[in-house]
Parts: sequence; structure tokens; C-alpha cells
Amino acid sequence: MRKGRILLANVLCAALLFYPGTQMNSSAAELPETEEEEVVDDRPDYAVYVNRALNCVTVKLVEEDGTLTPIKAMVCSCGKEGSSTPEGTFRTSNYYEWRRMVDDTFGRYAVRFNKKILFHSVPYIEASPDTLKWEEYNRLGESASLGCVRLAAEDAKWIYENCKPGTKVVVYSDEEEAGELGKPTVEKIDADSPYRIWDPTDESAENPWFGGDGVIVVPFTGTMEEFDYVAYANRYADLRKVFGYDQEALYEHYITCGMDEGRIAQGIASYEVTDGQEWE
Repeated sequence: MRKGRILLANVLCAALLFYPGTQMNSSAAELPETEEEEVVDDRPDYAVYVNRALNCVTVKLVEEDGTLTPIKAMVCSCGKEGSSTPEGTFRTSNYYEWRRMVDDTFGRYAVRFNKKILFHSVPYIEASPDTLKWEEYNRLGESASLGCVRLAAEDAKWIYENCKPGTKVVVYSDEEEAGELGKPTVEKIDADSPYRIWDPTDESAENPWFGGDGVIVVPFTGTMEEFDYVAYANRYADLRKVFGYDQEALYEHYITCGMDEGRIAQGIASYEVTDGQEWE
């Protein structure tokens, strides 16, 4: 009986080795199993502390030994009465360059950290940087949002680019001390400024606060009465030096020379929008 079992085992092994339908690929069997390489985010570790009572943010670097070093302070707008930003400890998760808010405005550089609560810019009317709700920008430093933490574009972008997913966020209330670095001040946007629809901290090349000229140039074809000669003079210092704010002279320059020179009288920009709605 034992010899019969050994003979049967030998026959089965031979079948596995030589039968076409079951032949093993010896070279494949010899290859070691490979593991997928894990992508490592080598950005520094930060912790973000939001003082909702005084509407300011302190960013702290997490050192190798676990100690925290304050490195950056930001002014913000947390939730207004009836829509307070929830206190607690949270972690960042989703990141959006543009995000539609619940009131159909748009937040730029949005970073989620607590369900529908996000860091994001001061709201825009459209997903375009030249549609800033400048009145809301002037409310930075006071409670004004529906629960999210609003920031100037420069600060929202910093969190968006530097704070990796999983960054700790602590929301607390302290009416006595803003944070280790204090609370920054924000220069208000003048209601009469022709650039008021742009965030003055936005480093985009198109931002007229920094001499930008718009994304897509649309030649002006209206009448002199419709021509924004103040914005034209403010945009070009050389013209302002020669013509001042003379409406007729500036309009004449644009029609006869400026248009051919590629000077800007009006700019339009369009950007991709991410679907979905969040609180603002």
C-alpha cells in the first residue's frame, strides 16, 4: 500500500511538471514579491491653532522632539454669532483650489479640517480672483463667516501648500491672548479703489495690485463716458505722470495708441470650479 501511494505521488508530480495545461513557470516562481513604494510627504510637520475668540491663527512647527515653535501668525474671520466655528482638535483632509460655498460664493485654497468646516480665502462671487467680496475682506479680524475660517488669499494659500493632510488643527477660545505671535493687522480696501475686487495679498501675476494685466485681454470698445479712466491711470504710472486723471486725454490715448500697445482697459479671467458645497 505504501509503495502504491509513493508511486501515485510521483505520477502527480510528473503531471504537474509536464502536462501543458498545468506546467509551472519556473522563472516566475523564482521572482520575489514586490511591494508598492509608499509616497512619503517630506514637508515639515505643523500644527495650526485657531483662536476663534480673537479671530487669529498661529501656525507652529512640530520639532523632532515634539516641541512646538510658533512661526507664523494670521488674521482670520471665524464663525459669527449663531454659526460659531466648533472648538476641538481636528485633522486636515481634503484640499481644493476652488470650492463652492453653501451661499453660492467661492472659497479659494480651501482645506477641510472638520466635516463642512474649512480654511479658505475671503469669499469670491465667482471662481475667479477678480470677483472678491471686498466688504468681507475688510471684516478680517472679526467674526463674519458661517463657521469656516476665512483668511487672506496669501495665508489661505500658505496653509493649502504647506500643511500636508493630517495636520493637527486646534480651535479654541482665549479672549485675553491672541497667540504667541500676536494678531496681525490688515489694511482695509478703500471702497473707491478700482482694484477692490482683487485680494491685495494675492500673488497671482494678474493681480493689478502688483501691476498684473489680467488673464484674457478684452479690448474696450465703449464710449468715453463708459471708459474707466481712473483704473487706466492707476494701472500705468507713465500715463498718470503725463495725463494725470484727465478722462478725455486718457481715453484718447487708449483709442489711438494704448489698444495697439496691448495696454489693458478691461480683463476677464476664468477658472475651473470644483463641484460641491461647503459652509463659508
